[in-house]
Amino acid sequence: MGRNLGPERPDESRSSGRRRTPLRAREPGAFPLSVVRSKGAWSRLALAALVGIAQWGCTVTRSVLSSEKREIYHFQPDFSVSDPQFRRSLDTLSSTMIGGNSVRLLRNGDEIFPAMLRDIREAKSTVNLETYIFQPDEAGRQFASAMIDAAKRGVEVRFLIDDYGSKLGDLEEPLKAAGVKYRVYRPIRIFSIYKIGKRTHRKLLIVDGKIGYTGGLGIDKRWLGNARNTSEWRDNQVRVEGPVAAQMQAIFSEDWTYTTGEILAGDGFYPKIAPAGNVEAEAIKASRGDSSSLPKMLYYMAIQAAKHSILIQNAYFLPDKQTRNALVRATQRGVDVRVMVPGTHIDLPMVRLSSRLHYGPMLEAGIKIYEYEPTMMHNKTFIVDGIFSTVGSINFDQRSMGKNAEESLAFYDKDFAAQLTAMFEDDWKKCKKIEHSKWKHRGLAARLSEMLFWIWEPYY
Repeated sequence: MGRNLGPERPDESRSSGRRRTPLRAREPGAFPLSVVRSKGAWSRLALAALVGIAQWGCTVTRSVLSSEKREIYHFQPDFSVSDPQFRRSLDTLSSTMIGGNSVRLLRNGDEIFPAMLRDIREAKSTVNLETYIFQPDEAGRQFASAMIDAAKRGVEVRFLIDDYGSKLGDLEEPLKAAGVKYRVYRPIRIFSIYKIGKRTHRKLLIVDGKIGYTGGLGIDKRWLGNARNTSEWRDNQVRVEGPVAAQMQAIFSEDWTYTTGEILAGDGFYPKIAPAGNVEAEAIKASRGDSSSLPKMLYYMAIQAAKHSILIQNAYFLPDKQTRNALVRATQRGVDVRVMVPGTHIDLPMVRLSSRLHYGPMLEAGIKIYEYEPTMMHNKTFIVDGIFSTVGSINFDQRSMGKNAEESLAFYDKDFAAQLTAMFEDDWKKCKKIEHSKWKHRGLAARLSEMLFWIWEPYY
């Protein structure tokens, strides 16, 4: 697909296996000791001890949560994202880009919940819901009520939750009594600690095999509302209708069959689907048994082929070294690279600290990084050159790229990319820019905290 398939950098030419190298060799630009200006012996001892802990901790955590997927790729295209060659090349990523779809962008709980609940209540044959987070609170009760009503009307309702991120509580018995087929993905037992790092992080709803939803939504009261205060999260979801729904159904079916052994087939799951619009879309997944990280390939291809702009909104921005280098190279060739992450209201402060450890080279290269200030920002969107975009469950972190079951929808459509860009620009007005000079002169306590939490990065 490109003129030169050789490595972009000498240290990216190795095979897919994780190299267990010392900390400074693994991240040469991340935390050089020379940046610490402390004169006290305690600070030097503390930092030395932390480096030792980091080396040990990284070995342990990466051993427990290791990925068998290839993680380093080589791609130097002589074409851009807007070139038809790029569009056709997307068909190599597990499924094919298919036309005939409609897409609707939904912002925050006030738009997302009513739309999803309405489609469940209007279902004719099947409802398939898979989620990482489900809580038996006011949000969970709304979905449980809609599924119970659908099941009582004779609709086949299948509900798959992750054992680490969800619980049914007092909703379990009413769901069971109504005939909702609910299952738990990879149940965690006392001797199955290794399962903690390999979960289903997918957020999928497929109705009648024709309508699909995905995005960052968790079924939890934090997603209710309209991001008006710190109790209401900022997030988005897409509703698609058309042939791409069959690809989403296949992704749900993969986890359902793995969990239950039941094969989903027939018109209730895969009906004939007439065109519903003119948007080209493709479902991208990450699965336990994949030999390569398809999300990493997708993002890396788009970054390498970008010519004008890259806009990223992501709740947990922890890209690996190769991806960070690719973003830096994109900026160096004139691409406007902007990244939006949560600010102080992030639900996992350790992720924010771990992420900030790597900001230096990116900020120095001209990448603009913004923190969303009003509340927790949970968006997972990616827009390149105003034509290619993704929305789904996939984070820019190791778990999403190599360990969890994940999914996103990729779109090749200028109009939809423009909608996402307008949403990005609107959110940008509520952000604070990270300045390189301020980041460079942050204190020793911040640096130590960043290093400490980076150790546990594979768990985030």
